[in-house]
Amino acid sequence: MRARLGGIAEAFEDANFRIYSIGAIVSWLSYFLQDVAVAWTTWELTHSTRWLAIVALMDALPNIILMPIGGVIADRHNRFTVLIASYALATLQATALAALAFTGRLTLEWLAALAFFHGAAHAFSIPALFGFLPRFVEPRRLSSAIGVAAAYTQLGFFLGPALAGWVIAHFGVGVAFAGNVAGYGVYFVSLTLLRTPKSYQQPAPSGKAFVHDFLDGLRAIASHRGILAILALMLFGNALAGAVRQMTPALADRALGAGVEGLAGLLACAGAGATLAALWLAQGGATRSTPGTIILVFPGFLAAVVALVSTHSLLVAGIAMAGLGCCFEICRTGALALLQISVPDAVRGRVMSSQFVLRRLAGALGILAIGAAADVWGLAPPILACAALAFLAWAATFRIRARIALAFAARGT
Repeated sequence: MRARLGGIAEAFEDANFRIYSIGAIVSWLSYFLQDVAVAWTTWELTHSTRWLAIVALMDALPNIILMPIGGVIADRHNRFTVLIASYALATLQATALAALAFTGRLTLEWLAALAFFHGAAHAFSIPALFGFLPRFVEPRRLSSAIGVAAAYTQLGFFLGPALAGWVIAHFGVGVAFAGNVAGYGVYFVSLTLLRTPKSYQQPAPSGKAFVHDFLDGLRAIASHRGILAILALMLFGNALAGAVRQMTPALADRALGAGVEGLAGLLACAGAGATLAALWLAQGGATRSTPGTIILVFPGFLAAVVALVSTHSLLVAGIAMAGLGCCFEICRTGALALLQISVPDAVRGRVMSSQFVLRRLAGALGILAIGAAADVWGLAPPILACAALAFLAWAATFRIRARIALAFAARGT
């Protein structure tokens, strides 16, 4: 059985990872309760794809602005402490959403403001979280642990929207927001039970100026031609995937006539595909998180997007969402695993925050452009145009795939 599970079994041999898993699963499930509730409330208040894009942008904007600072702070200070403080602020945000929803005071303005606060809090938690598993999990198990942890995210994506649709339909958005508060509580308890190995040493601060520290993160990315090429491809993917994800309420309601239950079903299909993909990556460990795998699978993601916006059948849309989730998860998590194991721990926070800023910026631009265009031309034309641009980026990457593989081989990854 251990041989069949491969990297998954190896990750669970680590006691810290087993404890972390409990909090992570509950936290991701509850996060998607809130995520779907915010999107659905925005749609119910406005019935506008433009406002869906604006609320999403209010979450992404502080990420883009503040995450470079968060990356430097994560590398200069105790990442565990930074993570705890950031999640405490996020818990306050979730509590405010629940309170406003229960009292009937949750307006569009409050949604946008609290989305901004949420993005600001996680601008500091995300860089710290990228350095979290390397602190508590043995290096030889890290690649598998990253894959399994990604599966938790997608498990939340799979079950969370389905749960959110049921909760919102039967109890309202207030209960969905309160569920996220409870999820944060479970996560905090799991964190208190983790133990840092005696062999771990917190990387020493560089002693350089703040701006110089940030630029070091960008230089680490730019100096690795393999990472640079894969990241460039994934920016196009993130722009498209982010837009499709944010426009799903409009797609479910307007194009498919399926309402909040249809929205939950579509997101659950995407999450199911992505969960299976993340587990497949984790089972194979580092042997599957390769640039060749990413380049091979990326066209499948594009094909799924085209199928999704070209159908009026809920069944076909669900199958397309499952394929989209599966293919994009292989590309996304594969790229993240490659990046994490390709850079030294001393600059990991800055490198990961820099790539995350670029990904969020690409996603925000994709959401804003497609959301605004969809109000005029409908959903399909702007999404198909973005897919065409992503295909051109893939074709350019495919041409240099041998050089990309050599770049990773030269760095021993």
